[in-house]
Amino acid sequence: MALYFLIFAALALFSTFEIYGLKQAESKNIFILFCLVLFIMSFIRWESGTDWETYYAAFNQSIEWGTENEFEWGFARINEFVKIFFDNYTILLFVLGAILFFFQSKAILKLSPYPVTSLLLLWCTTFGNIFFVRQSIATAILFYAVRYIEEKKLVKFLTMIAIATLFHRTSILFVLAWWIYSLKIRPTLMMIFIFISLLLSAIISKLMGNLGAIAGGVIQQKMEAYLDSSNDTFGTEASLVQIIIKGFANKIFIFGISLFFMLRLEKKGIIFREYLNLYLVGIVIYFSTISISIAFVRLSYVYDMMLILLVPIILKNIDQRYVRFTLFFVFLCYAGLRLYISLVGGYYDLYVPFKTIFNT
Repeated sequence: MALYFLIFAALALFSTFEIYGLKQAESKNIFILFCLVLFIMSFIRWESGTDWETYYAAFNQSIEWGTENEFEWGFARINEFVKIFFDNYTILLFVLGAILFFFQSKAILKLSPYPVTSLLLLWCTTFGNIFFVRQSIATAILFYAVRYIEEKKLVKFLTMIAIATLFHRTSILFVLAWWIYSLKIRPTLMMIFIFISLLLSAIISKLMGNLGAIAGGVIQQKMEAYLDSSNDTFGTEASLVQIIIKGFANKIFIFGISLFFMLRLEKKGIIFREYLNLYLVGIVIYFSTISISIAFVRLSYVYDMMLILLVPIILKNIDQRYVRFTLFFVFLCYAGLRLYISLVGGYYDLYVPFKTIFNT
């Protein structure tokens, strides 16, 4: 666990320098250095991270071109290419990691005023995506596509979505971001959307249980089985209620602070509401689906990444130094807590110790 918090401490230190006057060029160089370290970690890992066995087994089965499997076309073809020509899983991780970190790093440099701070938040929420899966790669590509919404380049935006679907088919749903991005949603209406999503999730879950009881017999058994499977917590020890409570605390904390600053930042002509719109969609998706199936929650991942833009923009535009320091300290505590929960929340053995190709 020490390794994870060592990286956290280093990122936190340079993030502090960044917020308190580090030159843009220096900040960029430090960011690139950290990205390089995380990229290396992403392909030298071994038997670390979730879904390792599934992906490793799929790679070993990719013995010929066009092998039939459950994965999307692009991901499957890359697997087959590396298996046929190199037969080395580390090389596959290198290729896939290069794709992910290229788009992820370029997007952060383009969109965030404090790239090191964004990387700090990304590390604490998703380990910087070093334990990537298919959706991680697709999410990085979609995150990069946000720049084309800002630049109003529809063809390039759709091209990025098309590329992302080669890694995860649900990426097509991000096309909605083109219209959601520029909406002028009132703060009150935003809160109503969140409340409705919470209510909707509870109603759907209750309705499915009642329908099963009314129908009885085989239908009731299938409904109960579905609800049991949908409440699967993906191997974590936390109950579904605990997951909902933690999700609510995580998301509403950032949303509440962002909502407080939204109007004053908008008056300055700063792009902020647009990112908050997308973050709001992630919250709505999360609460609308979590009691139905945790698998559906993954649809919110790319929208959740707006978090790493919202926080730096807020910090960048606070004039009072003591207020900026106080809020930065609050965000730092929040990020550290998120990192700790991610480590001990149920997948501890998959992260600690961090295994590599050098100690297998």
